[in-house]
Amino acid sequence: MSARIRLSVYLVVVLTCTALLWGANGASGWFSPHCDGASFYLSDVDGLSSGEKLNLNLRQQFTWSTYRPQETWENVFAERCTPERKCESAARARIWLDKGNPNDKRVSGKYEVDFGALHLAGQFHLRYRKDKKWICE
Repeated sequence: MSARIRLSVYLVVVLTCTALLWGANGASGWFSPHCDGASFYLSDVDGLSSGEKLNLNLRQQFTWSTYRPQETWENVFAERCTPERKCESAARARIWLDKGNPNDKRVSGKYEVDFGALHLAGQFHLRYRKDKKWICE
């Protein structure tokens, strides 16, 4: 096999494996830091119907840039929402953020959420997106 074909095959394998590892192991979506915490918007959540989203809101006394929790469970407000924007609040929810820093454009971690008899738990990989509804003064 020529070097060019081997390189092409190698790149396809590496890119495919990277995509599978990033997307197949948990929920995807986006996060947005704000004045008193951050919001996490998860889609493709195991246990939810197609199109339903899981929203997690972390509230804290410090801005995200001052303090970004990591490697510890934090209680959060959570809701699941249908595509028609009908939302149900969770009875209990918490989030674990993997090690990182406040300027990271990606975050990963895990979540546990209870909606009565429905228990959701899993991992997530989220990308940064600025949410314009949060204005810090």
